[in-house]
Amino acid sequence: MWDVRKTRYLIYLQIIVMVCLLPATAAVIGKPEKVYRIVYEIQTDEWYQQQAALWKKEIDKNPENPQAWMNYYNANRYASFNNIGSKEKQEKLNRIMEEMGKAIPESYEYLVLKYKTAGDLKDISLLEKAYALVPERPDTYYDLLTWYAVNGKQAKFEEFCEKLYHSKDIAPWLMNYNYNMLMSVEPNAILITNGDNDTYPAWLLQQVKNIRTDVTILNISLASVKAFFDNTLKSRGINITYEDLTSRAAKKTFTYFPAVLMQELVLEITDKYPQVPVYFAVTVYSNSTEPFKADLYPVGLAFRYTRKRVDNIAMIKKNLENNFILDYLRFDYLDDQFPGKNLSAKMNLNYISPIMLLAEHYFMSGEKEKAMEWKKIAVQLAEKAGNKEALDEINKKF
Repeated sequence: MWDVRKTRYLIYLQIIVMVCLLPATAAVIGKPEKVYRIVYEIQTDEWYQQQAALWKKEIDKNPENPQAWMNYYNANRYASFNNIGSKEKQEKLNRIMEEMGKAIPESYEYLVLKYKTAGDLKDISLLEKAYALVPERPDTYYDLLTWYAVNGKQAKFEEFCEKLYHSKDIAPWLMNYNYNMLMSVEPNAILITNGDNDTYPAWLLQQVKNIRTDVTILNISLASVKAFFDNTLKSRGINITYEDLTSRAAKKTFTYFPAVLMQELVLEITDKYPQVPVYFAVTVYSNSTEPFKADLYPVGLAFRYTRKRVDNIAMIKKNLENNFILDYLRFDYLDDQFPGKNLSAKMNLNYISPIMLLAEHYFMSGEKEKAMEWKKIAVQLAEKAGNKEALDEINKKF
């Protein structure tokens, strides 16, 4: 029974991941539009290329237009984003930064982008200078609070979590999603996260709203930094040597080193500290969870990693029916005030798998009315995201 349930979950998840990687439909192009951070709004390559051309025209009109430069840089950066690490892409972005440095060398926008492209993320002087220029703009908050988290500067970390929270730069739907992610896990768990959208909002909920402060958030990329690794694990009383772990991980690395390092860390924690529950956010890429897939149990917006069988249906039922905030899935009147509507619909597809597992549980238990209520929610989420594959899969059930 457990293997069947997990197989069904992985079928749903595969569909969802494939669709989440697809770009949104390109908007009609007639004038330059704000290019949002890719973690908030994803457009097609064509859209980014068109915006790059349109913003370049604005720069040609006025080379001292800082907003034009920032949007132009972002459009070029996000076009063909899969090739972000290529030599050609990096050379192009460096050329833009050189031109920007000549046109607006002391601007807030230049300082922020210069930090991101400088290559030395240990030096935050550029960020601090940008923040001093325009302290009310939240662009700097993300990198500053990350730097403080990595280096164990708790007071400053809390300060900038407060600033980011009150800036309202993170949409309410994403805060709700992260609330439910945190509520998916057991007390005193380690929760492994993937990137911006499953780390920053969770940090804000913990530091500002005092929600699930018992949960230790381990971002995969940050955990590969020794200072963050040591500080985070030390706070949990976990004694694992960074050098030993990286040495073992280096021998196995054929892809993304932080993912392999995290795999080694999970194995070490499981062996040495079996009392510590370990979870992966469902947003974590499969290259990080692949070695563990036989021992991953869906419980909501996270997988429980354990070598023992668990009643994950009971955990899903508890989370969906008692712990989660779900009203925003049905109706969120704040949606139109924030970017990311396409992204929210796609991320909310992550609810379909646990919902359908619960619906199937009720159906097999003879509670068909409850089963249909949950199935209806899954259908609405698939329809809102325009995900025909997920919708077809849902409609095959009872």
